[in-house]
This record gives sequence, structure tokens and C-alpha cells, in this order.
Amino acid sequence: MFLPALALAFAGALVSGCGPLPAATGDTTPRLVVLIVVDQLRPDQLLRYQGEWTGGFKRILAEGAVFPHGEQDHAVTQTAPGHSTLLSGRFPAHNGIVTNDHGVLDPRFGLVGDPDGAGASPRRFLGTTLVDWLLNRDSTTRVLSLAMKNRSAILPVGRSRQQVYWWSNLGFFTTSRYYRDSLPMWLVQWNAQAPLQAHLGKTWDLLHPVAAYPEADSLPAEKGTDGRVTFPHQLSTDPKEAGTQLAHFPWMDSLTFDLALRGVGAGGLGAGPANRVDLLSLSLSSVDEIGHDFGPDSREIHDQLLRLDGYLAWFLDSLSQLVPAERTLFVLASDHGTQAMPEQAAPSGGQRPGRAWPKELVAAVGAELSARWQTDFGIGFDYGVVTGDVPALRARGIDVDSLAASLARRLEREPYVERVFTPRTLAAAPREEMLARRWRHSLPADFGWLVAVVPREQTTWDSWVTGANHGTPWQMDVEIPIVFWGPGIPAGTFERPVRTVDIAPTLARLLGVTPTEPLDGVPLPEVNRRP
Repeated sequence: MFLPALALAFAGALVSGCGPLPAATGDTTPRLVVLIVVDQLRPDQLLRYQGEWTGGFKRILAEGAVFPHGEQDHAVTQTAPGHSTLLSGRFPAHNGIVTNDHGVLDPRFGLVGDPDGAGASPRRFLGTTLVDWLLNRDSTTRVLSLAMKNRSAILPVGRSRQQVYWWSNLGFFTTSRYYRDSLPMWLVQWNAQAPLQAHLGKTWDLLHPVAAYPEADSLPAEKGTDGRVTFPHQLSTDPKEAGTQLAHFPWMDSLTFDLALRGVGAGGLGAGPANRVDLLSLSLSSVDEIGHDFGPDSREIHDQLLRLDGYLAWFLDSLSQLVPAERTLFVLASDHGTQAMPEQAAPSGGQRPGRAWPKELVAAVGAELSARWQTDFGIGFDYGVVTGDVPALRARGIDVDSLAASLARRLEREPYVERVFTPRTLAAAPREEMLARRWRHSLPADFGWLVAVVPREQTTWDSWVTGANHGTPWQMDVEIPIVFWGPGIPAGTFERPVRTVDIAPTLARLLGVTPTEPLDGVPLPEVNRRP
């Protein structure tokens, strides 16, 4: 059995503190739902290496109801909006999470034990999630949500004040004071094992011989957080640097799995009475960070996914010692895909891939307005959407529609722009036009925006000169794998497109709970529990 090095050191403590398994009764009613989100995982990656999987991915593909054409069917394909859809059943236009910057950052709620860390809360999130529906049926339902990123831990469970923890760059997992003012003893004890110190100076080298990797070890525009472009990569020996770097190495995912097992055992998740269903939400961030550094087609991503395959197998085996597998319902998904690095991608349709970030152009418009009206109208650009203080503009008598149209005409002249929408033209666009539909799914009715911009396909939104990125409405950013597996769910591969907003209503139907508000998603008929 594949066992991460850190978990080997912790395994005795994990198993000894978890208690015996419930006696087998033949009952396969789910007691625990586990959402596993692999940040930036593309379906072609899951299938490309299918012949190499020996662990968790192999098991999932064999046992699960696999949808290789899942979609984050909205325009701003970033981590925050992606995670917001997974258990809410609603698009960002309805749950309020439009971009990362309009996500969870909240200085009113600082971090426990990390006074300089960025405060965070779900205050911008609107509505409910599966967590609320489960709690509405049984108020004793237990929830644990873990991730390296604050937004990835917070947004799947919505506004509910549950056990929600994420990584501090000081080298431990913590939470914000929105949730609690001190950490529970099980987490204090886990942190006391100094997970960061155990990795200082550690080298990441290939899991298998070089011949197993067809990718070149050095590709244009890639660069690791350690400054290297080829294996081996090394985590800093300086704790301040290493705390930030660790997410760019495979070991962060093994730490997240290890902590999850400790939390499940300590909290008794999945061990409640017959009518209680608990929830574990895990987001694994290393694929995203390594993908940004080296791109989706790199040797580093290949090796990371092979390692994750092993970590996942170990986690599934270990979890089954805490909660019987026949009582556990799993979902695997991602928050977005990604595009190849423009410097590595082939030209398409006569256009060369590129990078774009029209911040200066937009800032110039904002500066002109501010100079004329002596007011900062908050004009800014963020992953395709130009925002502004629309009420303030209107209060000064500015024709917002004319301003938006003028800015749209200016952006349309940029060589990297495919399509531009204003609130008026988006409302008039055909209902099922793909780009317009995805922008409608992204922008709440009361969100202050002026222009929504779509770059040409294979152009990425960023100002970086190295690395890969995501964030556009194009298919490489939108498409993700979605897999359900667990007791009674028939295995198979289903080629039709489905959406992440369909996950929550599907789970609600499987668990017999009722959503408390209208949803954008619908239950997937392919996913059902056979007695």
C-alpha cells in the first residue's frame, strides 16, 4: 500500500485515536459524503495517464459513474467561483462569488494563531448548500472542510459555521474568527507534530525512472517556486519561504489527506445514528500550483498526478478503517481546468496564443473619470470583467450605458479580444449562445460591472511572463471530470456534458434531503443508488 512519508510518521497516532468501526449490519445507507476537489484537474489528464494509475484514480475510474465532460459552466473560471458551485447547485450569478478577489477575503475575521494572515469569511456567499439541507433535516450533522486555500475550504460549505480549516504560511492549519476563536485539541495536536519542519529542505525528484516520462524536463516559460525549471526541485530550508512554497510541492496534498483522517476520527464523522449523514469536503491544491508553475503538459504535473494517485489510494484505504466503505458516498470534481502555456501551444486559426491583461487601459479610463469628477469610481479589471461603482456613477449623472459602450468599443480594438459584452448587449444576446450564457451564469444582477471581455481562444488572462493560467470561458478552462462512486451507484462512463451545479441536487436526491431554495442544477439520472 502506498503511504506518504509524513503519514507513515503519523499513522500510529491516527489509527489509535479513531475507535472501532461500527458493527456490520448490511445497511448501505450513506453515513458520510466525501467531496474531493482536485484543483485544476482536467479530464484529459485523468484519462491520458489511465494506463499508469495503480491507486486511487484507477479505483475511481473502475468503480465510479464517470462524466469526463463535466463543466464549470460560467465565464470566470477561477478557484473561488468554481468551489462555490459544487455543493450549492447554483451558478456564481446566484451565489454571489464572481471572482477570487470577490470571494472570501475579509479583514474583519483574522486568523487564529496567525495575526498577519489574510482574514477570511463566507460573507459574500449567498444562499445555502448541501450542508444547510442536511442540517435542516438533522441538526447534529457534522461537517469538516479542509484545503490549502481559504476559499477552497470555505466556499463548498457556504455560510454555515462549521469545522473549516486551511493552511497558514506559518506552517500549520488554522481557521478564521468567523468560525471560532481557538483551534480544537485534535488540530492543535496535529499541528504540534510540525508538518512544515518535517519537510524543510526536502527534495522532490521523480517517482519513477526518467524513461516513464515522455515530457521534456524543460519547456518554454515554466519556472518552479524554487527557481528551477528541471528536476529535482527543493523546498527551502527557511521556514518563512517554505511555508509559502509547500503548496507547490506534492506533499501538501498528503498533509491534507492526513489531517482529514485525524479530523474524521476525532469528530466521529460517519459514526452517527442511522438518520444522520455527515460531510467531509477536501480540496487538494498542489495540482493547481504546480500547473501554474509548469503547465498542464509538464513532467512535473505528470509526476504530481502519479503521486496523487498513490496518496488517494492510501486515503481511501485509511478512511475505510474509520467509516465502512459501504456507508460512504464519494464525489470527485475540480474547480476549473486550465490552458496550455501560450509559449508552448500551437497556433490555431492563424492566431498565435498569447497573454493579455488590459489593466492599464482600464485604469486610464478610471483615471480620466476620477480627474473629471474628483471621485474614485472604483474602475478596475479582473479576469475579463470591468467593474465600477455603478450607483456612484449614476449619482453624478454619468450615462452608464454610454460609458460601458464606449469602453467596449475601445476594448474591441485590442488584437487579443474575441468578444465584448455590456449589460445591455448581454441581455440581448441569444439565450443559448455559449459565451453569453457563461457570462450570464457569472454575473449577479446587482454586481457593478460595465464590460465583460472574452479573449481569443488560447489567450490567457494574466500579466505573468512565465507559467500557465485559467480564467476564461473557453472549453479548456471550463471542462473538468465529475465522478460519483459509492454503495449502489452503477459504474460506467457517460459522455454527455454535465455541470458542477448538478452535483448538489444529485446528492440531495441520493440522500433524501430537500434543497431549501431553487437550484440551477438538476439531478443526474445516471447516478442512482440500487438496493
